[in-house]
Amino acid sequence: MKLKLIKFDVIHPGEYLVEKKKEWKDLPDLSLAEYRERLIRLRSNYSDFYTYPLNQEGDWDAEEFFLLDDTFLEKAAHELFGKQYLLQKKWHGTSKTKLRFNAHKWRDHVIHRYLQKMQPDVIFVRSQPLPSAFWQRYRHTSLLVSRLSARLPFNWHPNHWDIIYTDQPDFKKFFELHGVKTIINDQGFDARIVDELIIREKKHEVSFVGGLGTQNFSQRTNFINRIAPKLNFAWWGYWWKYGGDGRTLEDFPALQQTYQGYTSGLEMFQLFKDSKIVINDYVDTANGIGFNQRMFEVMGSGAFMLTRKAPNFDGLFPKDVFATYDNERDFLNKAAYYLQNDKEREEIARNAQQFVIQHYDYRNIVQQFSKDLKEGLLEKKLL
Repeated sequence: MKLKLIKFDVIHPGEYLVEKKKEWKDLPDLSLAEYRERLIRLRSNYSDFYTYPLNQEGDWDAEEFFLLDDTFLEKAAHELFGKQYLLQKKWHGTSKTKLRFNAHKWRDHVIHRYLQKMQPDVIFVRSQPLPSAFWQRYRHTSLLVSRLSARLPFNWHPNHWDIIYTDQPDFKKFFELHGVKTIINDQGFDARIVDELIIREKKHEVSFVGGLGTQNFSQRTNFINRIAPKLNFAWWGYWWKYGGDGRTLEDFPALQQTYQGYTSGLEMFQLFKDSKIVINDYVDTANGIGFNQRMFEVMGSGAFMLTRKAPNFDGLFPKDVFATYDNERDFLNKAAYYLQNDKEREEIARNAQQFVIQHYDYRNIVQQFSKDLKEGLLEKKLL
């Protein structure tokens, strides 16, 4: 019998999904399975980069559950409850104190009933919009697995998990101090993306895709704001609206003028492919360690990356797969050089793609992931 894994994740940024759903006129006609596949085909965030190779192994039945998407939730609810859908929503979606609809209460009920039906061996929560306490009711029947790379989520505790994956060494030390099994898990790239991209003339000189704002992104926000007026530059992504010092995109004129809107998934990979230079920088909590998802997305797409220098690069990456910068002046000098040297720039981009596919393909990453999960299930006496 195959092992069952459900991965809980999101389409990121959420505003991108809102825009896509406006384009999809056939949404009411799609089954849950058809809609799930459409979300996967966006290639947003982590898509099915874990579940697809797990299913290819043969030992697993792995699937995606997309959080923060009302359409996905409602399609799951309709399939779960059938003719009882309206009654279930009225009873379990109504706050008993205020007697009005409570979206979180309804969401939690649908997820709980879904898990009751599926009875997964592993619950893998890769994005963390729900409090970690929510998953504790399944602690005795499922292996609870989390992955964390950025700042600690609100209402999240390491002891709520059996295994935590991270690519941040400082997080590993911190979680292990709490007695939680913590495993360094590389970011990666899905080689299927290469065949889904169009090879065409470059449209952008210098680009950036990602989050900016004044909480967790403060350093790179200020850096990109300073260099933006000095380049033929454009950026896509989102502004971090929560917390910070209250400044908005309007407080950064250079960023506001070069902002192109939301992007994600395959459209984002194509933007990388269409750019001569893609900027990479790290979140403030990385403490100078250069190892984020964007690095592998850019290199895997076959794009040229100019990334902030980091002490961990030696021994991890060969010297001919990207270029680095120390500061603003160094960045501008390197950008000018590589814009004038197409052949050298494109050779580095080809090297990067070959390196990432050879060493960081999710098929390889998931092989170890599968072994870890099976060991965890044995240790918890669930296998």
